[in-house]
Amino acid sequence: MMRTISGRLHRQRAFWLALFLWLSFASLPAITGAVETPQQRFFIGLAAGYLYPQQGIFREIYSKAIWPVELQLELAVGRKISVFSAARYIETSGNTILLVARQPEETHALRWRTATLRLGMNYRLSADRFTPFIGAGASASFYREQWLDAPLASEGRKAGFFVQAGGRYRLQRRWHALVQLEYASIPAGSGARGQVNLGGLSLFLGLLAGIF
Repeated sequence: MMRTISGRLHRQRAFWLALFLWLSFASLPAITGAVETPQQRFFIGLAAGYLYPQQGIFREIYSKAIWPVELQLELAVGRKISVFSAARYIETSGNTILLVARQPEETHALRWRTATLRLGMNYRLSADRFTPFIGAGASASFYREQWLDAPLASEGRKAGFFVQAGGRYRLQRRWHALVQLEYASIPAGSGARGQVNLGGLSLFLGLLAGIF
């Protein structure tokens, strides 16, 4: 009789333990589904792209393709609003164009460098796996143009503004792919052919990592 009762109690305990474990595992998807995965608020990333200069004379002098690179920092300050800063670098080479054709074959090699600091705000249109956004901001550009075969150089600093639109695609929980189209205006005074603007249209592709 004692063996029968103890065996029955053992089976009952095993049954209730199994039922408890089954209910625990069965309810786990519902629990994990109800709890949202924490979203990162601070991002750091690298991007590279193509620049089409706005100024025609700039495109004539620097006729090679221009590939800017950029370091980006972004902080979400609300559900749809984020602020960002970026540092962009451009380097290209070209040749002088003579305004007076005294010696048409005469030309001089040039090198152009620009470092731009950008500060702005993005508005996210949604918060799904693919997140489109629009944004705008201000910039400060530091440029230097150097003649490679003569001791001549010019440099300066100009302020500008930009507008942009693009999207981020979440590859994993932490990693995001970036595509961004931007128009920038950087007025630089007047030249021999009228007003000078160092801005243009840019297309960027990049990779962002969520830090926290």
